[in-house]
Amino acid sequence: MAGSRWLFWIIVAAFLWLIVGHLTEIEKATLPLIQGQPEWMLLAAVLQVLYYAAFAAIFKAAFYTVEIRSKILDLIPVTLGALFINVIAPTWGMAGAALYVDDASHRGESPARATAGTLLAQTADFSAFAIILAGGVAYLSMRNRLQSYEIAGVAFLMVILCSLGLTLILGLWRPMLLLKLLGLAERGMNRLAKKVRRTAFFPDGWAARNAYDFSNAASAIKAHPERLALTLGLALMAHLINIFSLYALFIGFHQQIGFGPLVAGYSMGILFWNISPVPQGIGVVEGVMALVYTSLGIHGVIATLIVLAFRALNFWLPMLLGFILLRRVKILKPKQEA
Repeated sequence: MAGSRWLFWIIVAAFLWLIVGHLTEIEKATLPLIQGQPEWMLLAAVLQVLYYAAFAAIFKAAFYTVEIRSKILDLIPVTLGALFINVIAPTWGMAGAALYVDDASHRGESPARATAGTLLAQTADFSAFAIILAGGVAYLSMRNRLQSYEIAGVAFLMVILCSLGLTLILGLWRPMLLLKLLGLAERGMNRLAKKVRRTAFFPDGWAARNAYDFSNAASAIKAHPERLALTLGLALMAHLINIFSLYALFIGFHQQIGFGPLVAGYSMGILFWNISPVPQGIGVVEGVMALVYTSLGIHGVIATLIVLAFRALNFWLPMLLGFILLRRVKILKPKQEA
């Protein structure tokens, strides 16, 4: 109990630091919400509620694939809490992913299966987004508006996706080879880390744990391909809901936009949210999306207002709500017996 109390106060301190450090960004993002047409702002907000419910459903389906039972209402606080944790502990999403695993283990579930389920959910989300991204890239390419930094970002994401896919394949068909390759990566990165800093990059046993988790995830896919299909379908639906929320904001600011440019700006924003070294792409996402829409003929001021409003609804407000809802997440409560 004492550990949970200390963890809570550490999170509170991080929250206060976040608010003070980003107060200007929060004010700039929320101000446009009172400048657009109220009914369309409200519709965009409702769609964001549906988006995060759908995102929680991705994890419910992924956990079901690895035989973990969960409820969407229980996963929504974890989803929003993970958004907050990923800001105060910037680890390219790993801290937020660990929150899902820890919450499941505190509910008496197997940490190994929870890790495999979380990995499946993330893979499904990336895969569904890749479909959206392909459409955005195709549109920008046809309009000759595809920039070099966007091509580099797409290439980086493709490397991540291909690595995940290859690792899952090896986990299913060649688990010992996967363990060997991850072991080589662990030793190589740790040798490099010791030359530039004192601590190792990967902890001891990292390769074995990850090989085991990937093998579990791959086995779950093989055993229940229909559940994986459901997870992918939910991930694609979540992104479409998010896109329609963005569209409502365009209408709310009296700005007509076609589906092609809408998807182009959205896909580039989410791309740099995922790959930016800045926590949750703060500042980067806004800049990239505004640049894309401006290059496609949207007035710069209008594009900026819409993008800021979107980030307020899609990131800032859910992230702040995530701090409040962390009290419902199991990591701040006594652990159940398995």
